Amino acid sequence: MGGSSFKLAWPTDAGQVSSPFSAVSGSVSIAAPAGTAVKAAADGTVLSANGNMVEIRSSDFVVIYGNLRNLKVQAGQKLTAGTLLGESAGPDSIQLAVLQPLDPAPMLPAPVVKPVTGNTTTAPKPGPGEKFYLTPTQTGLRIRETPKDGKPVGQASPGAILEVIEPISEAKAKLGVKDTWVNVRTLNGLTGYSAGEFLAVFDGHIPTGSTLGMNLDMHNRLGHPAPERMNGIGWIRVKYNVSFNPDNNTYGNTDVDGAFRRLKPFLEPYVRAGIKVLVVFTHQLYGEGAGYNWPLMDTGRWNDLIPKYADYARRAVSLLQSANLAHCYQIWNEQDTSPSVARAAVPIPAKDYANMLTQTIRAIRSVDKTTPIITGGHVGGPSSGGIYARTTLANMPADVRPDGIASHPYGRGVATNKFSPFGALEEEIQRYAAVMPGKPVWLTEWGVLDRQGDMSIVQDVNVYATGFMNIIKNQFPGQVAAAIWYAWADGMDNGYGLVDSDDKPKRGLIEKFLTLG
Repeated sequence: MGGSSFKLAWPTDAGQVSSPFSAVSGSVSIAAPAGTAVKAAADGTVLSANGNMVEIRSSDFVVIYGNLRNLKVQAGQKLTAGTLLGESAGPDSIQLAVLQPLDPAPMLPAPVVKPVTGNTTTAPKPGPGEKFYLTPTQTGLRIRETPKDGKPVGQASPGAILEVIEPISEAKAKLGVKDTWVNVRTLNGLTGYSAGEFLAVFDGHIPTGSTLGMNLDMHNRLGHPAPERMNGIGWIRVKYNVSFNPDNNTYGNTDVDGAFRRLKPFLEPYVRAGIKVLVVFTHQLYGEGAGYNWPLMDTGRWNDLIPKYADYARRAVSLLQSANLAHCYQIWNEQDTSPSVARAAVPIPAKDYANMLTQTIRAIRSVDKTTPIITGGHVGGPSSGGIYARTTLANMPADVRPDGIASHPYGRGVATNKFSPFGALEEEIQRYAAVMPGKPVWLTEWGVLDRQGDMSIVQDVNVYATGFMNIIKNQFPGQVAAAIWYAWADGMDNGYGLVDSDDKPKRGLIEKFLTLG
């Protein structure tokens, strides 16, 4: 640091560098097993404390502490060396970086003013309707306040969507080029500069609006709240349930049109309110009550069901599209559930699910060429669930692919949170994003289960939900298309609702939750 006398105290009790300085990340790794206390290494003022990172201005430098959890400080707080910042998120280290903000103006050459001749003009910035999107080619690419040595204001990884906010022609010329910087904006509004060397064109689906969603149920007395009660919700997820006929409480019905006539007036108020609709096609679209014994299903029986299921999906989509009532379709639900614990979901082997996805995508695309189609929500977690997802894709034709991959990350969030016993949400998102690079991840169910009516946990649920959504907004902007809570009300199966079984709002939870998107 040019002979500066600036010094740092050791920030952990472990006392050793576990990985040397990396010029790519700009940091060193310091040994710190999960749960290790992390302290400020110098006096300073907290610039930001979000997700798993704390940034502190100390003297003429900015010290960045990464891979933390349970943060104890907040932006604007003045602190002294030794102040507790949080804990190591593990498994074995934190990251430490020191930046020296510099004014780049003296380093720049004088601008060359070219004479204007004829109708020549400078390249315009993207105007309305002109959008150009990029995505990182490496994990943890920094977004800086100013080019090159500017203060990091965020980071993004492959699959994240960055909108170009400089002349498109200039941005294109910088892609893959060392020592160039592109002015970008994340989908949640963060602006800055990222290295052109590590950016590529993004050509996937561009989600818009709030990512926060809610699972609803038209057949549950509390499952269809007025749209104005859900101000802040960007998505709802509903089943296209052909099997159940509420008029006579029977199952095994096959009237696709009749199901649509019931569903249409249910969906219309939400769509008019600007809320997007994800329609999930489960075994209740076709299969339930049709003579199939789910525990005894084999490839032959799946081969019998799948063409009928795909045709039901085609017919349902044709009706939904004609009324402009759907913004995404989801194929099956929790397909990788272990048969030993399957309850509401119907498991299907990955190779058979590949056949189901292939035939259903083709059937839907015969009547709807553009609406995104995503996988059912995986429940196997980032390891076994990821293997299942890769096996599915490997058994599909190369020209047929879903537009996104979905998971149900119950038990994940901010690591060590009481409702996150399975670990960090980041791991889930990163693993599933790697299955389909450049495609969005959809979290189509998440929340707290088996605690309906327990008002003693309202504040704990609030902390869990806030931490969950902060991870998405701060670390995966534009990469997660939707995060859909399960469910609106107590009594909607076993989800912890924002309202109780008497339809009374859970004060202290609902107000905060609806601001998280």
